[in-house]
Amino acid sequence: MTSTSSDGLVTIDVKKTLRFFDEKPKWSMSSVNDKSHATAMVAVFGEDLNAACFQRYIECTHKGARVVVRPKPVTTGKQKGPRLDRWITVDWSDGSKTVFQTEIKNWSSHSFDGETLPVPVSLSELTDYKQDRWKRKWNSQRRTLKGRIIEKVLVPMKLPSGLKGCAKDIRPLLIFWEPIGPRDKADEHLFRTDTSNDQFPILWVFSVSSYLRSIREASIKSIELEMPDAADRLRILGRLLPELR
Repeated sequence: MTSTSSDGLVTIDVKKTLRFFDEKPKWSMSSVNDKSHATAMVAVFGEDLNAACFQRYIECTHKGARVVVRPKPVTTGKQKGPRLDRWITVDWSDGSKTVFQTEIKNWSSHSFDGETLPVPVSLSELTDYKQDRWKRKWNSQRRTLKGRIIEKVLVPMKLPSGLKGCAKDIRPLLIFWEPIGPRDKADEHLFRTDTSNDQFPILWVFSVSSYLRSIREASIKSIELEMPDAADRLRILGRLLPELR
């Protein structure tokens, strides 16, 4: 991963990124104590990476769409209470706008309950993996998410001042790193599901690993993403550790 410009663009190696998070290869572990480097790496670029992949997916699959990942805090407006990670707005080609209140989960093979998934893998194995991970997150009888750590995405958040005129279409979005999905479709990266929540009867879910796997299958080796926080941190590391330049 290297910063390519001063405006927050970062280039990632698709295969190596997938291998790091999904396969947990030996080089992803510390040579000193055999602990994973994933937590430290996620702190540097994890949320930026996941949000930027969603941005790229929407802009590449919907002609004329413009996605903006906004740095404004995502809160209920109270000092205490749930917090989410990003406001993401989409201006569609027909002139309409959608605002996603977004929670990002960097869970991968390095996580507590993580399981490795080879790159590449058969379509049937990928489908089974995605369905298994979804069953762990979704209560099909209650039609809601399992656990407050992700269920909070269904709590209405207070729009920042610059977005208050966009209240017509606000949607909850969960972005997972891990391959995840409820249906028998290995190539489905973004899906929606009905909920029992009165404020948000529909939940949107996006899988970053699933999306990057499709890019790798298309023989695309690297992609450029808008990752402003990660780019800043890489520049700081370059100043502190000149050998990284």
